[in-house]
Amino acid sequence: MANKSINTNLILQIFVALLLLSFGIEGLTGYNSTGSELLRGINKMFGGSNNLLPLIFAIVEIVAGALLILEFFVPVTTKFVFIAMIVICFIWLFSIVTGYFTSRFLEPNFISWLSQLSVQLILLASFWQVGQSKR
Repeated sequence: MANKSINTNLILQIFVALLLLSFGIEGLTGYNSTGSELLRGINKMFGGSNNLLPLIFAIVEIVAGALLILEFFVPVTTKFVFIAMIVICFIWLFSIVTGYFTSRFLEPNFISWLSQLSVQLILLASFWQVGQSKR
């Protein structure tokens, strides 16, 4: 019996790339998406315009996702992928803190808040893992 192992980092990289690409495209095309609304709220909190921060974050997501996919087909410097994933992690962490602790703390109820926060933390951990594998 042959011992076959599955490279989970490779699979996670594919899933994270697809997620980032889809979030980025949705951010550019879906103005009323939940992520766009959250980022617009953060942007307003700091006195910015309605559109700038979500647009920048969507572009960063698309670039990071594209780098992760491109890495399978052409040589990409892992330094760029690592930096892109770290940027995604910091932006994601910032949006978690501002979205779940400063503006919507324990809303609408504790269980709903916790389940939504847990999903965001799992995504953050996935982004971090992919970034660390490119170090």
